[in-house]
Amino acid sequence: MAVLIIAGLDTGGGAGLKADIETVSTLNEHPLPVVSTITYQNPDEVRGLFPVPPETIREQIRAVKEAFDVRAVKIGLLHGGAIKTIAEETEGLIRVLDPVIASSSGFRFLSPEDVEKLKRELLPGSIVTPNVPEAEALTGLKINSVDDMKKAAGVLVEELGAEAVVIKGGHLNLTDVLYWNGETFEFSGERVEGFTHGTGCVFSSALAAFIAKGLELPKAVDRAKRFVEGAIRFSRGEGKAVNPLWELQRDAQRWRAKEELERAVGELVKLGELLNPHVAEVGTNFALATDFGEVFAVKGRIVRYGKTVKPVGPVELNASDHLRRALLKMREFYPEVRAVLNLRYSEKLIKRAEELELKVSFYDRRKEPEEVKRAERGTMEWGIESAVKRLGERPDVIYHLGDWGKEPMILVFGRDAEEVVERIRNLIFVSQ
Repeated sequence: MAVLIIAGLDTGGGAGLKADIETVSTLNEHPLPVVSTITYQNPDEVRGLFPVPPETIREQIRAVKEAFDVRAVKIGLLHGGAIKTIAEETEGLIRVLDPVIASSSGFRFLSPEDVEKLKRELLPGSIVTPNVPEAEALTGLKINSVDDMKKAAGVLVEELGAEAVVIKGGHLNLTDVLYWNGETFEFSGERVEGFTHGTGCVFSSALAAFIAKGLELPKAVDRAKRFVEGAIRFSRGEGKAVNPLWELQRDAQRWRAKEELERAVGELVKLGELLNPHVAEVGTNFALATDFGEVFAVKGRIVRYGKTVKPVGPVELNASDHLRRALLKMREFYPEVRAVLNLRYSEKLIKRAEELELKVSFYDRRKEPEEVKRAERGTMEWGIESAVKRLGERPDVIYHLGDWGKEPMILVFGRDAEEVVERIRNLIFVSQ
């Protein structure tokens, strides 16, 4: 199925057609990109724009309409001269209109006269997705609450003729309001850390893609909102913008991490009798992180099995809470560290690690602050941070000598699973 995209070119690569194409493609629909405006911008500012002539826009739309089954249209950045043309060429199609009036840096794309033209020509019959400032500009209402969002949505549908309205609350309270078929729906959100440039483009494109799939509008809005939250959470620093490819990249990294850890566990099992004495009483586990902060480990841990060792279960996502928290805390200081394995503590292993010139640090659980002890999950994070700060550089090995009811333990870190296995091999071959 095809989604027609009419939008502007963002030379900074963070929003506009690039984000639209990536979003629609990630959601397994075919994008049909039509250039309406060429902007001159970077992540910090919009410097200007070139409006594509209306007849050029018309011919782009007609070329793809004649060859593809267009299930939905996403309309983003455009200029005043193209509004009537786009309205004519998309009549009868399901339209998702993202009314881009001004940039976050203050550059105005549409004049007040253009906004009035948009309201007359293109808004009627469209599913409109304004943010709070855009909804204020379209309705003349001041929006300070969810109730205000509902009133503005009602004006856009009942007075201005929109098919439906989704007012996005990212500028206000993270709650989106949908008004459709006389009903109001609220979609609460969560505060997500990351870059937000391009969120409006990604939301409207995702909404068009989910509509093209046949989802009813409230379900499509919810799915689009969750997709945007992921795009912010896994945003990329290079473009200082959201990451519409996050689902594809996450799934690819999951596959690679699982395969990498499975191979490494297989190599550990080959160490058999040599590794057996070093398996912790609570069991040993092996964890590997992706760039998305997800951590794979062995379900049920690796245990002694006669004179050898055996993984209890398969490699799975989030199979070890303790090692996951230790690894993620280490990655806050050293993002290049991706793997960790725990062993039973022994002085021989620590001495051997120092002989191998591995960087060794430790923390003393007896000095753990009371507020950390009382917290449900704070010991591991406190311990890793303490050991990192104690050494002043990236540790390869961290150990602690235990506490009341807590087994002494060694953690061996590495930049990948293979490096951890090699370090384990070097440690235990000589320390027997």
